[in-house]
Amino acid sequence: MSKFIVFGLLFVISLGFFAQNHNHSHQIDRTNAREGEDVEYCTQHKKMEILMQDPAFAQKFNAAQAQLAVEEQMLASNQNKAGTVYKVPIVFHVLHNGGNENISREQILDALYILNRDFRKQNADANNVVAAFQGMPSDIEIEFVLATIAPNGQCFSGITRTQSPLTIAPSGNFGGSQQIDAVVNGNDVYQGQWSPSKYLNVIICKDIGGAAGYTFNPGAGGSSMFFNSIFMLHNYTGSIGTSTPFTSRSLTHEVGHWLNLSHTWGSNNNPGNASSCNSDDGVTDTPNTIGVTSCNLSESSCGVLANVENYMDYSYCSKMFTPGQRNRMRAAILSSISGRNNLWKTANLNATGANGNPPLCKADFSVDRQVVCVGNQVHFTDLSYHSVTGVSWSFDGGTPSVSASLTPTVTYNTPGTYAVTLTATDGVSSVSTTRTSYITVVSETGIAPIQEGFEYVSSVPSNDWFVSNPTGGVTWEVTQDAAFSGNKCIKIDNFNNLSGSTDVLESTTITLDLNLSATLSFKYAFAKKDGSNTDRLKVMVSRNCGQTWATKKQLSGSNFTTAPATTSPFVPTASEWKTATISSSSLGSYLTSDFRVKFVFESGGGNNLYLDDINIDGPVTIEENKFLEDLMLYPNPTEGETTLSFYALQNSTDFSIELYDVVGKKMQTVYAGILNSGEQNYQISTTGYAKGIYFIRIKNDNTTVIKKLVIK
Repeated sequence: MSKFIVFGLLFVISLGFFAQNHNHSHQIDRTNAREGEDVEYCTQHKKMEILMQDPAFAQKFNAAQAQLAVEEQMLASNQNKAGTVYKVPIVFHVLHNGGNENISREQILDALYILNRDFRKQNADANNVVAAFQGMPSDIEIEFVLATIAPNGQCFSGITRTQSPLTIAPSGNFGGSQQIDAVVNGNDVYQGQWSPSKYLNVIICKDIGGAAGYTFNPGAGGSSMFFNSIFMLHNYTGSIGTSTPFTSRSLTHEVGHWLNLSHTWGSNNNPGNASSCNSDDGVTDTPNTIGVTSCNLSESSCGVLANVENYMDYSYCSKMFTPGQRNRMRAAILSSISGRNNLWKTANLNATGANGNPPLCKADFSVDRQVVCVGNQVHFTDLSYHSVTGVSWSFDGGTPSVSASLTPTVTYNTPGTYAVTLTATDGVSSVSTTRTSYITVVSETGIAPIQEGFEYVSSVPSNDWFVSNPTGGVTWEVTQDAAFSGNKCIKIDNFNNLSGSTDVLESTTITLDLNLSATLSFKYAFAKKDGSNTDRLKVMVSRNCGQTWATKKQLSGSNFTTAPATTSPFVPTASEWKTATISSSSLGSYLTSDFRVKFVFESGGGNNLYLDDINIDGPVTIEENKFLEDLMLYPNPTEGETTLSFYALQNSTDFSIELYDVVGKKMQTVYAGILNSGEQNYQISTTGYAKGIYFIRIKNDNTTVIKKLVIK
């Protein structure tokens, strides 16, 4: 396009904020979508209008852009800068909540490869541009290198991971600032600021407020991480995994914006508008265009052939930057505006570990799950860094017990808790990591009903309950602060919790033993601090010992609160508890011998949460009781021995009486054999058993009766 005029106004309108929309729950502006796609690409004009309502912001932004324009003109006349390659330390921050947005290292490395390929003009398709633009595709001579040293000096992989429900941007104009806070406060490497003058921070999420990717220009927000980071949807990052080659150039497009490029049609963010022929993108060799939403290589609505194959257009055949765009981006990387010129300096490359080949420094790995049933498989993935040439694994209790694979699959056949050791080598030196008590193998346990009031649980995790606390800090705890019944319950001190954190409470495996009418219920108490809180509790069940999970209930908003909001730590009164129930029809096919339940709490800034009396119960009907009557258990509660008595109405060839603990683990077989009709009495010894709730299962050929027993 022609040289820019009315410089301040032009960039106020068009260059502040760029976004590619990708959220089907949003109302779609069809004029802002590519041909054949039901997705909006940019919403920058909406958010920039809000920013520019602040006179102080507008003044600073205009001044920064004016300075960049002067520096760009100086660079264009100074040929001595050509041939210098500037390296930029880059960090990918994956903000996820356990879904497929938690993309693999391979997908991130693929995205980085594509970004560098495009910026160094190493993409083969750059040689296939239309004749009018032959010779114009430019090597920007900027490279992006994974940082390997965190701000605190810690060696890391160049990738951080943060588990949080904020992977879905909260409502509002700038949900990204809250996503930045979640990463800063909860990532697994370094909790603190990742200075944008030291790192290019790329935030990968499931949803970024209806965009596929967005960023701000230099000068839009000083040294703020929010205004200097790039936000990307996971399925627009790279070309593999959750993404595709079709969406793989999105990061190239957004880094162009981060280095001060506009869209090729200039001052608005809706391609196809004829008024764009009079707009400007500040680059002299990008022809006037209205912008396209398809690969229309003959587009010439402005009287000149458009550069449709430009990365800054909306076409899906983008493959080049022009020399003018090269000058503009190199001016941005050489400028002190927003600290871009510190990124590539030798001292910073050394400080961030982006200068040269990083040494081997850590053996690391991940698994698909840590709690499994007997006979289940666990899939391991090597995440060691850097310069790894080989690995060796040791799996206590597993088959195989050793492996040299980068992605071994191990079967565990014996109940217990087992360690895993990984050793990585670069051919010269080696490093090892051992995680003790890392894999828990639970046996298939007993029967429902389960009645967990935490009266006999001293702390979690325990043999019966497992805790996942990926963000660290506050998590589930057994407390005597409150209880619906008895003296204890389980609680999250959410008053002091980190907003955006996720905490999981999982049961061991429960065998429901054909109890097809079983329901799941629990008591809960929760209060907000104020009306803006967005806390949520999900109840999930598994039919296969946790290999897959299904959400059966979600509590949020007014359905979650049981008491008025309070700015003091919430402790419920007797009337501030509610009951939640999941019916047997909803549980359906999940009532199996490998049943598990988990409670997933997502903190949204509210107050404390309490759970009590978690019951999995299938009441015995009169019809089911038809083989006995006058059932009695005494004394109950007992301190040592109890008597079970009943009258058998019929003979049974396959009869048994068994004692189970509260999570369904069989403790003893009282009797197994033939039952003759008539009066029956059985002595049951409980000597040596821990205090708590137990269940006696009485079973004949095809009917089961459950009786609760309390040992005190």
